[in-house]
Amino acid sequence: MSATSMSGAAWWQEEPMIQLRRSVPEWRTVVMDAYAMQPSLSLTRPQGQRLWGMDAPTCGYVLDSLVDAGVLTRTSGGHYCRADVLRTLDPVFAM
Repeated sequence: MSATSMSGAAWWQEEPMIQLRRSVPEWRTVVMDAYAMQPSLSLTRPQGQRLWGMDAPTCGYVLDSLVDAGVLTRTSGGHYCRADVLRTLDPVFAM
């Protein structure tokens, strides 16, 4: 058995990820679905980019727009978390 994939790269070498073309509303739905399925999800922008296959400007815009809408909150460490879950876990964020 060969250690190369069909593309010729070794199986352990990552190939560049293909960026998916979606509109901002579609990306918002993808992100909100991820947080709905995993309420305790906490991601930085780079982690979100890798998870969803988004480019940096789009990921930042989508995450920040969800913060502005009150769906997510951004911690001092740069993690994006569900605002309603963070309020129940940390009384400092309670309104």
